[in-house]
Amino acid sequence: MSVRLIFTWSIVALLAVTSISWVANNKNNHYGLVEEHDLPQTLAQGASCHVTWSLDIHNTAGFARFQIQFPDGIEIVPLESEGASFTFQDGKAKFIWMELPPQRTLELHLTVSANENFQGGVITQWFSFIEDGSRKDVEFEPHPLALEASAPPAGENLATNAPMTSVKSPQRSVQTSAVVARRTWSSTKATSGTMEIEITGFESGQFLKISETLGDLVAIPLDDGVAHIRDQFDGQLVYIWHTAPEVPKLKVTYEVAASSPQSIQGTVSTIVNGEALELLIPPAEIIAPPSDPSSDLPPSEPSLADIAFRVQVLATHQHLSGMQVQRAYAYPGEIRREQHEGWNKYTTGYFTAYRAARDKRVELRKDHLFPGPFVTAYSGKRRITVQEALLISQQNWIR
Repeated sequence: MSVRLIFTWSIVALLAVTSISWVANNKNNHYGLVEEHDLPQTLAQGASCHVTWSLDIHNTAGFARFQIQFPDGIEIVPLESEGASFTFQDGKAKFIWMELPPQRTLELHLTVSANENFQGGVITQWFSFIEDGSRKDVEFEPHPLALEASAPPAGENLATNAPMTSVKSPQRSVQTSAVVARRTWSSTKATSGTMEIEITGFESGQFLKISETLGDLVAIPLDDGVAHIRDQFDGQLVYIWHTAPEVPKLKVTYEVAASSPQSIQGTVSTIVNGEALELLIPPAEIIAPPSDPSSDLPPSEPSLADIAFRVQVLATHQHLSGMQVQRAYAYPGEIRREQHEGWNKYTTGYFTAYRAARDKRVELRKDHLFPGPFVTAYSGKRRITVQEALLISQQNWIR
C-alpha cells in the first residue's frame, strides 16, 4: 500500500471518528468561514435550476469536505467542483478535497432538479476540515425548499372552478369556490399599524402561498401562521406552506410603518380540486383603535425606545450556559442566551445606537476569539433585522 493511500485513509478515519463540532450560519461563522448561495425558495416537480454556492474558506487548508443534504425527490448534476471529487447518493452531495485549492473563495455550481417524488423539505449544509489533528465541523443555517404548484396549461383560467365574486362589505372578503381571503388593519401608533390576513376554505395538504406587495414599506412579521417559509425581498412579503395544515383557518400578521394600508396589495395561490387557483386579497377592513374616554391628553408621538442593538457572538444547537461561553472565550462581559429559529444564540451588550453596537463588534473581533461576531437588532423582545431597526429609529447605516 502506498504512502499516499495510507495518508488518505488516515484522514478519512479521522473525519469519521474524531470530532470537535462547531455550529454556524450565514451571518455567524466559525473560523472565518462564510457560505452564500442562491437556492430558490420553491421548486416544482419536473423543474430544474442552476444553483451556485460561494464558500469563503478563510485560512483553512489541506483535507476538507463540503456536504449538502437534499430532500427526497431532488436530483443533482455537478457543473463546477473547484477541483474536488464529487459524489451524490441518498440525497447527499459531497465535495471532497485532498488538498484545498489556494484561492480563499470557492464557487461550486450544481443543477438541481425535482422529480415526481419531491414534496418539499429542508436543505442542510456542512463544511468539515482538519486542524491540529482534530475534525472541525461548520454547520450552516438550513434552507427550506417548498414544493411549488405546477402552472396550469396556457390559456386556462386560474380560477376555472368558480368565478371570483365582488368584494363584500363590511367583511371585505373575496371568495372563489370555498377559499376566502380577508384582511384587517389596526393602527398601533400614529405612523404604523398591524395587518392581519385570514385564509379559510383551503384544502389541507395542498400548496398555499400568500404574497404581499409592500413597495418601499418594510414589514416586521409578528405571526407566521406556522408557514414553512417566510421571506421578504424586492418589496414582497411571502408566506409559503408546501402542505397546508388541517386547520379551519390560517392567519398571518405583520407590522408596517405606514399610516394606512391603501398601497398594500396581495394574492393567495393554492390548489383546489386539483386546479391551480389565484385570488386577490381585498382591501383591508379598518379597525379603529380603542379610545380612552378617561384621558383628554393629545396622542403622544411614536416612541422608539423599544429599538435596541446587541452583538451576537455564538450560535449553536447545543445548550450552553452564559458562564460556559464566558469561560470558553475568556470573556468577562455579560452573555445572554435566546432561542431563535431552532438555535441557541448568545449575545452581549445593549445599545440604542447602532454605532455603539458596531464599535463593540469591532472590539470583540480584535480582543477575543468569538467566531465572527455581528450586530443584531430588537424591537422590544422580538428580534428584527438591523435594516428594519435603522429604518424605524431613523439611524444611518455605518460600517
